[in-house]
Amino acid sequence: MTVVAAPVLVRAKVAEVLRRDEKARVVALAAAPVWPHDERLELPGGRGVVVRPCVSTLAIRDELQQVDDLPAGEVLVLLTEYETGELGTSITARLAGQKILPLDRWQQLTSLFRAHGIDPALVDEQWAVNALLATPPPDGYPAARNGYLDRATALATLAETQAGLTPLDLDLAGLLRWSLDAEHLARWRALDPAVRTGMSGWLAGRGGRGDVVAAVLRCFAGPYGPDAVAVGLVLAALSHPEVRDTAQVPRTMLETRVVDGALAPSVAAEWGRAAEGLVQRLLGQEGRAVAGGILRRAEEILAGQGAAELSYPSAVLESGLTQRLRHIGSQVAAVLRKRRLRAEDLGPVEHEVARLNAHALAADHAERVSRAEMAVRLLRWLAQEAASARPPAPSLAEASRRQQDQDAWVDLARARVWEGDVDQVVAAAYRTLCTTVDARRREHERRFANLLADHTRTGSTLGELLPVEDVLDQIVVPLAGRCRLLLLVLDGMSTGVARELLADLSTRGWVEHTLTPARPVLATLPSVTRTSRTSLLCGRLVDGTQSQEKASFAERGWPLFHKGDLAAAGAGEVLEPRVADAIRGDAPVVGIVVNTVDDTLDKGGRTPWTASSVDRLLDLLATADGSGRAVLLVSDHGHVHERGSRLVSDDSGGARWRSSARPPDEDEVTLIGPRVLLGGGRIVAAWNERLRYTALRNGYHGGASAQEIVIPLALLRRVDLDLPGWTPLHHAAPPWWVEPMATGTTPATGTTPATGTTPATGTTPATGTTPAGHAGSAAQPDLGLFDESEVTPQPWVDRVLDTEVMRARLARMRRGAMPADRLGVLLRALDARGGAATRATVARALDVPDARIASHLAAAQRVLNIDGYEVLRIDGDTVRLNAALLATQAGLT
Repeated sequence: MTVVAAPVLVRAKVAEVLRRDEKARVVALAAAPVWPHDERLELPGGRGVVVRPCVSTLAIRDELQQVDDLPAGEVLVLLTEYETGELGTSITARLAGQKILPLDRWQQLTSLFRAHGIDPALVDEQWAVNALLATPPPDGYPAARNGYLDRATALATLAETQAGLTPLDLDLAGLLRWSLDAEHLARWRALDPAVRTGMSGWLAGRGGRGDVVAAVLRCFAGPYGPDAVAVGLVLAALSHPEVRDTAQVPRTMLETRVVDGALAPSVAAEWGRAAEGLVQRLLGQEGRAVAGGILRRAEEILAGQGAAELSYPSAVLESGLTQRLRHIGSQVAAVLRKRRLRAEDLGPVEHEVARLNAHALAADHAERVSRAEMAVRLLRWLAQEAASARPPAPSLAEASRRQQDQDAWVDLARARVWEGDVDQVVAAAYRTLCTTVDARRREHERRFANLLADHTRTGSTLGELLPVEDVLDQIVVPLAGRCRLLLLVLDGMSTGVARELLADLSTRGWVEHTLTPARPVLATLPSVTRTSRTSLLCGRLVDGTQSQEKASFAERGWPLFHKGDLAAAGAGEVLEPRVADAIRGDAPVVGIVVNTVDDTLDKGGRTPWTASSVDRLLDLLATADGSGRAVLLVSDHGHVHERGSRLVSDDSGGARWRSSARPPDEDEVTLIGPRVLLGGGRIVAAWNERLRYTALRNGYHGGASAQEIVIPLALLRRVDLDLPGWTPLHHAAPPWWVEPMATGTTPATGTTPATGTTPATGTTPATGTTPAGHAGSAAQPDLGLFDESEVTPQPWVDRVLDTEVMRARLARMRRGAMPADRLGVLLRALDARGGAATRATVARALDVPDARIASHLAAAQRVLNIDGYEVLRIDGDTVRLNAALLATQAGLT
């Protein structure tokens, strides 16, 4: 049967011929001499084809005589029913291949893919065969693997050549990513309707959940095609179980606009999950600008549906983050309305903060997220205070240690929470929280001031305390005998500021060392620079100046530099040469005074205190480290922030102290004694942080609060130092700062704590994974590790580590594995928390820096993960222990 030629077959055949012989001018095809189409066809690459039906050899000769009249590069195609043998050599000699070429769609398809066989399933995909034959690429299609053209390969090739869909774009996530390119959508919409319909059916049928792919492809064809990912983000929020019922109307309205009909909730949810996953990947790569555009468009769509208030479940929309913050604000306010705050009341707000941190934009709103975390920490502290019923500090030393160990962290947290939030609900909750915390904090300040007054008046020995004037002789001189030292004085740095700064330095590899036993440092009275800093740098009680400080240092053979000395660096010099040379030099001690904190109190502005926010601190530290110097970080006095203070004008002293004869009121205390260096040995100082005597400023000092009197002191080095009287302090924060408080159930899973005979896993026995969303699940079933006759006082952790299996592993893995005693600490810490804890909690339990915990966990996994089973696994920031699996692997069951 003679083949009827069609443009698609002619183009494909001529393209094949030209790939073999690009100079071919005449192609004769075995086909009926009928051509009802345009005489001229365009080939890929710009070449043209002129098709002429020929019913006789005379007609063929006539066309051959006119071939030279065709434009250069064009090809003459002759359609004839003759066979090659019926033509003379004078004709065949001028034909491509010297013969009449067969025209068969399947043979042609085989030729295009250089295959010897074709999948019979392609018979049902005539739309695809036509499209493949119609527009083959100039260089042809890739050769079929193993010479066999299967249906999947043929359709995937068509998708790539016609629509730009690579093999990575053929699933739901890939299609959404592909749609972000406007040219891709333009190609999709320009496809022949039959091809687009056929390709849509194939893409939807490639795997599971074709209904979701079909919905996305319908979106591509409509007005929301460029917004398919943004629509997905909105659907993710509105189809979430938490708001699904409330959001049904706006969600259905959107779906109708996008795909001309309502979607099943599961379809909308899966579309949303894929869109969220794509945006999260873009945010973590170099596609943040693209992600930003998608997020803005999603917010517009959401607002257009009147559903902005329903975005709380969204893990990527900024409005979702705002709603999560608002939930936290509401819960903080609710907790504070309780008559008695208990640790178990904090579960919901702890959960909300965890969800806030899980939001994809949390890092972009780091300050707002940090304030929410600080708010929860303050709630934990309030709950601890309510539960402990701790008596007032019995001594000034105890009150000073409390300031260092507890209240400094409270001061840090409330300084951040005080800054508030742009959302009014959150801001109101923070105001109430600050009021509550400040009230409790004032009790401690009042007690401290009274103890300070008694101590100062009696002139008793400081004993467990270290007066600032003794720091040189008792701390600096002994240290200088063991190592070269940089004495770095941050004027005005309070213990709260120090805690924030030192936490940042620890992430940069600096190890804090603390005096052992603890001896809090006390400022002079009043706690101002002219007395306290001069006494520090002169090594004796003195009311003096910078010149006296320099002279005192010079007498010891030590150089000292102040603010003016640091600012004189020339071009290309981050430090003034004299300063840098001194640090690199041989002097046992180099002193430097940095005024960034004190200047901030004068000029305003509050910023998280990091190494980068303190003028030249990182440069000074780097120079000291490079020169082999340890760094002793100290202050001369602390300060209090402006918190809506009341002014009682008095010009007889300073911002927080006075020497006038007016008797002290309830917010003040009288200080008399040898360490009172101004006012003739008698002053009245404010202990309440909300009292001042001079003009409004960002902060004040000179008073009698623990914030102003107790001075931070820390020895810094990039390695742990073995020095008498000093101990590395990897985790200075109190427990309430790091993790939720114990409430009778473990914070990680809500399971009953282990009794010491049966390990708690915090995991499901079948999979070893914690069920999603089960923050308060029922107690775990009995794991049956021991029968009653086996129960002994020996804890289960000890029993596991004492098995033959574990002893053998520990003996064999002497290097790179965690030793048994450390494993015991790790396992008990996880067991006590239901089998799961954060990295920070584990680092604290092992007493290693947070930055180094990964290597320690890897060392533990080498021992515990027997035969590759995940006894100990890391899920993001969470460390999980499958105790049941460990017992089995160790041979206890």
